[in-house]
Formats: sequence, structure tokens, C-alpha cells
Amino acid sequence: MRRIIVAISLGIIALGLCSCRRDETTPADVKEDLQQREVVFTASGRDYAVKSSDGGFDSGDALGIFAPDMEKMNVRAVVEGSKLVPDVPIRWEKDQRANSEFFAYYPYGEEVNSSTYKFSTPADQSADDAFRAADLRTSHVSAAPLTTVAFTLGHRFSKITFTFTGLQGGETIASVVIKDLYTQVTVDLGTGGNGSLEGKTDVSAHKRTDASFEAVLVPQTYLNMEVKTSKGRTLRYTTYTPFQLESGCAYAAELGVPASGEDTSAIGFSFSIVDWDNGGVISYGEPTEQEGL
Repeated sequence: MRRIIVAISLGIIALGLCSCRRDETTPADVKEDLQQREVVFTASGRDYAVKSSDGGFDSGDALGIFAPDMEKMNVRAVVEGSKLVPDVPIRWEKDQRANSEFFAYYPYGEEVNSSTYKFSTPADQSADDAFRAADLRTSHVSAAPLTTVAFTLGHRFSKITFTFTGLQGGETIASVVIKDLYTQVTVDLGTGGNGSLEGKTDVSAHKRTDASFEAVLVPQTYLNMEVKTSKGRTLRYTTYTPFQLESGCAYAAELGVPASGEDTSAIGFSFSIVDWDNGGVISYGEPTEQEGL
């Protein structure tokens, strides 16, 4: 009888040790409930380059995520290789059956407390960081429970590239200032629409080369710009007829530089639509279509 009691006691101890070992190695979210999992996120661009700098997302880039069904608002998420990792875990609900809505935007902003907010593009985009910060990108995904939420972020604003021809005698373009543009817009991540415009000012473009400049602008009616050269000349360009910039579109303009002594009071020019990465044929629909929303 004593042998039986000892055997039973040893068995109980062994079971206890196994239980402790399982508790130590089982992830916390699995122990809570096998159906309650963290949401897995990925992020990519739509059909063309992700950033205004013509590059893809890099490790360390931060996006903002809204998951209203999980009561998670503006969660910062960082790109880590092929994954998008939130600072705060976002989990599917227990026994969830219906889809959940998710919204993402780039670049991340700590001050964003609602999916409808005012976004300001920098008035001075001459610095690399300021130019990249102007490129707002968004995505909306309706996802079934336990599936990967794959954000495909599309451009919300417009990009213009100005290329100057006819420069002579070592003259270069010193600066490009686009006149009287709105730089602040109310954006809605839920509907994908751009709302009221505010903050009208001049916008300084970003220099690509001595003869090429670019800017990311809130969609609106474009009017004119002022260009200064390395020889101290001031050139004024205008579309004559107001030109409407569209959300998600990139434009190119080739501008001729008049010879010294020619009239530079108002030089006419026009735009053509190009891929966002500054080349090729447009591949994402008519200018009024909004990509990634």
C-alpha cells in the first residue's frame, strides 16, 4: 500500500511540474483565449513609389493606425522588415465573427487624436525632411477576424516636378516658389475625402538638380510661381487658365528659360500627368480617382 501511495504522490508532483513548465512557455495571449489573437499588420505602396522621395518604406518608419472596433486610436506602428509592429498590441475580440475596420496613415503624428484631423504641408519644402513630411498617405481595410491586415497606402495629395530647359552660360535655378497655395486641409481617414482648405501662403519647392525642382501640394487650383536663377534673374510662370490639382496624381512641367534680356513678366506653361516616381505612363486611373482609400 505504501508503494502505491508513493507512486501516486510522485505522479501528482510530475503533473504539477509539467503544468508549471507549460505556463512559463505558453504566450500570454494564447493562455487568455485561443481565439483572441494579436492583429498582424503589413504596409506597402500602391503601384508606384511609397514616399515622395521615390523610395519604399524603411525599417524604423512610423505609421499611425486607427482600429475603432477595438477602441484603439492613433496607435504608433513601426516598420520592421516586412512587418508593421504597433507600440500597443491590437487584438481581435473573443469569438469575433464580423469584419473590423482599420485605417492607417503616414507619416505618424503624435497630435492626431481623431481619424478626422487637419494636416499641414510644410510651406518650405527645400529641406529633404520637410519635403518627405508633406506626403500624406492613407489606407482603409475591412478585414475578417484572424486575417492579416495588409495596408496599401495611396497618396492623398499631388506632386509636381518642374524641369527647366534652355539654361545657358552656367546659369542654374536657385529657387522655385509656388504662389498663394493652401497648405492645410481637413482629412478624413474613414471616408478618404479631403475637406476644407486653410493656411494660404507661398510654397518653396525641393531641389532635385540644378534644373529640376519638386513639391507635394494639397489638391487645389494652381495659379503661378516665381523662379530665381543663379544670375539674379527673377522669372514668373503662370498657367494662364487655372489648373486643378487632383488627389493621388503626379504632374510634370517642362519650363523654358528665356534668354537674358527677353520678357520674363509672365511665361506660360502646362502640365502632363506622370507616375508618382517621376516617369512613365500613369497606371492608376483617371486624375479624379483616389488611390489607397
